[in-house]
Amino acid sequence: MSYAGLIFEGAVAALLLVAIVMCWRVDRRLNALKTGQDGVRESVIQLNDATDRARASLVALERATSESAEVLEQRVREARRLSDELSLVANRADRTVDSMAKRKPRRRAADIFPEGAGSSVLNDLKDVR
Repeated sequence: MSYAGLIFEGAVAALLLVAIVMCWRVDRRLNALKTGQDGVRESVIQLNDATDRARASLVALERATSESAEVLEQRVREARRLSDELSLVANRADRTVDSMAKRKPRRRAADIFPEGAGSSVLNDLKDVR
């Protein structure tokens, strides 16, 4: 072999050695990327599961809100009915008080019999009955 062939083969060997080192580094990076993708893939799966749970929670919350609104609406109707009834009773009581205030006071037995004979008259009336 000639001297030039030996130098050429040495250069090829050195380039092959550099190629092996580069391939080793690329393989290491690809493995790291693959490992990272597994983490990303797992994160995406977890995020998808969390999104599904959130959707289910929103549906349940909407259903609960609807039911609560119906119950609240029913209670408001009942409260309005009771309020109207109470208003009618209060107005009737006011009218009764007004009519009682306009009446003349009743005469008592003591007014009729100032000497105190009223009690005996009342007892006599009770006996007649």
